[in-house]
Amino acid sequence: MKIGDVAERLGIPASTIRYYEKKGLINPPERVSGKREFSKSSLVALRFIQLCQAAGFTIGEIRSLLEHYMNDPSAAGLWQPVVKTKRTELRKQLAELKQMDAVLGELMKCRCESIEQCVSVALQDPRWVSDDGE
Repeated sequence: MKIGDVAERLGIPASTIRYYEKKGLINPPERVSGKREFSKSSLVALRFIQLCQAAGFTIGEIRSLLEHYMNDPSAAGLWQPVVKTKRTELRKQLAELKQMDAVLGELMKCRCESIEQCVSVALQDPRWVSDDGE
């Protein structure tokens, strides 16, 4: 399959595929009659990369995940800690986002007449005061 066909099939620019090659996420395709010909395994790898990106992995994390998975694809493989670490990070981000959303929700209800009054009210609510005094 030619790069344009792969790009169209996956809904990504050909330049993105070349970028993944440059970053070592996929192997450069073999040339057939001077033209780059992508294999089915390249297509699978590209779909895996898309899945990883949808899960929030960075290019470096995807590289690590692919390396670990290629070395041991079993359910107990070395790729598991990479996934667990990402999931822990995402859960922390979710908690932070929920906190931010709660603050914004309260701000939307604010009827204070000054910023001083607003800050004073907020400082009386333990939800909005950090444990480290900041």
